[in-house]
Amino acid sequence: MSTVSRSAALSRAGARGASRRALLGRVALHAVLVVAFLLFIFPFYWMLTSSLKPLADIFAVPIQFWPARPSPINYLEVLGLAPSPVISGRRVTMAQAFLNSSIVAATYTGASVFFSSLAGFSFAKLRFWGSRVLFVVMLATMMIPNSVGLIPNYIIVARLGWIDTWLPLIVPSVASAFGVFWMRQYISSVPDEMIEAAQIDGCGPFAVYSRIVLPVIGPGLAALTIFKFMGNWNAFFGPLIYLKTAELYTVPIFLALLNTSVQGYPIPYQLVFAAAAISIVPILVIFVGAQRYFIAGLTAGSVK
Repeated sequence: MSTVSRSAALSRAGARGASRRALLGRVALHAVLVVAFLLFIFPFYWMLTSSLKPLADIFAVPIQFWPARPSPINYLEVLGLAPSPVISGRRVTMAQAFLNSSIVAATYTGASVFFSSLAGFSFAKLRFWGSRVLFVVMLATMMIPNSVGLIPNYIIVARLGWIDTWLPLIVPSVASAFGVFWMRQYISSVPDEMIEAAQIDGCGPFAVYSRIVLPVIGPGLAALTIFKFMGNWNAFFGPLIYLKTAELYTVPIFLALLNTSVQGYPIPYQLVFAAAAISIVPILVIFVGAQRYFIAGLTAGSVK
C-alpha cells in the first residue's frame, strides 16, 4: 500500500472514530437531559395524580402511580362546589382565595410594571441633578434584608389603618429597586437619537416615554411582568402578617391553612394537592403566553 493510500485510510478511520465519539457524547447528553427532565416533572405528575385520588389511595402500598379511581371530587370540594366539612371549617374556599390572589397580583403587577418602567426611563434617559447618587442609594437598599424593616413597616401600616386590607400587599413595594434597575438597564439600550427626534417634534418627557420607549421595551416589560406576578402570587409572609379575616386570604395562606388538621380531621392531602394544582395555573398561563417576550428580554443584553 502506498503512503498516500495509507494516509487516506488513517484519515477515514480517524474521522469515523471522531464521529462515533461525537455520537456517543450526544447520546450521553440526551440521556442526562431525559433523566433530569423526569426528576423535574415527577413532583408535578405526582401532584396531579394525587389530586384525583381519595386520601387512602395516596398512602396505599404498593404505590399507585396512576389513580385506580380517578375523580374530580377533590377539586369540587376545595373550590366550594361540593360539601366538605374540612373546607367549611376553614371559613374560606380555594375559589375565594384564588380570586383574592388574582386581584392583588394583577393590581400589584400592573402598578409595579408601570412605575418601575417610568422610574427606569427617568434614570436612563433624563438628566437631572443627583440622579446618579439617587440611583446608587436605591440600589443599596437591595442589600438590606426584608426582615430588618418588618417591625417599622408593620407600625407604619398599622398607623395608616391598612391592617387586614390588601393595601400593604400592593403599595409598599409597587416600585421596587429591582424593578427600577431592570427597566433602567433595558431602557438604556434604546437609541438616544429616537428620543432626540421625538423631542424635536415637540414631545414632552411623558410623551416620549409612552409613544417612543414603551413600544420598544416590550420584552423587558414582559419579563418584569412574569417576575412580579410570580413573586406576588407566591408571597406568604406579607399576607400572613397583615391579613386577619379569612375571606381576604390569598392562595399561599389558604394552602398553609389547608395543610393543617382541624376539628379532628387529618390533614387532607388530597385537597392540598388539588389546591396546589389549581394554584399553578395562572403562572403557567402567563409564562406560556409571554414566553417569547420573556426569553427575548433575558437575552437582550447578549445581542445588543
